[in-house]
Amino acid sequence: MPSSVRSIFAAAELEPDGSVSWGEPIPAPESGPTTGVYAIAVTADVGARDNPHPICPRSENALNALLTARPELRLDGERPDPESLADRLAAFWLRDAPVLYIGLAGPRRSAARPEELSDRVAEYYATPLGARSPHAGGWPLKALSILDDLVVHYAYSSDVAGAERAMLKAFAAAVSPTAATDIHDPDHVMPFANLEHPPGVRKGHGISGATEPRRRKRSRGDGTGSRVARLEVGPAHQRAA
Repeated sequence: MPSSVRSIFAAAELEPDGSVSWGEPIPAPESGPTTGVYAIAVTADVGARDNPHPICPRSENALNALLTARPELRLDGERPDPESLADRLAAFWLRDAPVLYIGLAGPRRSAARPEELSDRVAEYYATPLGARSPHAGGWPLKALSILDDLVVHYAYSSDVAGAERAMLKAFAAAVSPTAATDIHDPDHVMPFANLEHPPGVRKGHGISGATEPRRRKRSRGDGTGSRVARLEVGPAHQRAA
């Protein structure tokens, strides 16, 4: 049986604390942890188990903008046209799954920004398609024509890694074998916009260069020369998937 928003949160022993429309801020909790997990769905109904969009609702304008912003983007090693890129993304659309993305918001290094869940989702909203920071994870969501109609369901939790892991596992387990074989990578079943689960295991989408390259800076070594160090953009817990 396909999963619902409620069943996915229940797998992490959580109940959704609320929901907001895409683009709206998540309110801070009155007490308790400010970290949490969230699931972005095509419906506000936490009990719904169907997707009203049997075909992936792709945005031609968004995909054209992505290809313009990222001339280095490749599909299976070749520069794609918008239609080929759209077809590959559509190959991960699960027609019976209302949840399109599952994410977490963990503790920040700075205590100056305690509303971690609200801040992290706001960063997701604000990151342009093709950018790396502040939140490049789940970028395929922004290639959809229904982005503004999506709903962000959330729950506060102190064990965000464990909760997200349980939610993603429950999602994959609920996808029928028939639906799983229809997607491009049936060996790595996850929501449409998730690109990695478990950590280090990436969805075989064949797309590279969809977000801007990591910035590098030159720093001095021990006086004998210089070395090039990779500079991660954004919070330490930020992930591209």
